Amino acid sequence: MSRLTTVSTVIGLLGLVMAMVSALISNVPSGILALSFVMLVMGILGAVIGAATSLGRAWQSAR
Repeated sequence: MSRLTTVSTVIGLLGLVMAMVSALISNVPSGILALSFVMLVMGILGAVIGAATSLGRAWQSAR
């Protein structure tokens, strides 16, 4: 895994944990909740881009 994919995955997992914890707490500011969902989306996009890159490398090596 590249560094970008690793960092993106870590950010996404932290965002997921933040979203779950902030959903359990009743008095959380909406900014923190929004930040956690943005981090979650960044992680998902990074994982998708990393998977596409890996698939492209596998496609080139198969030729």
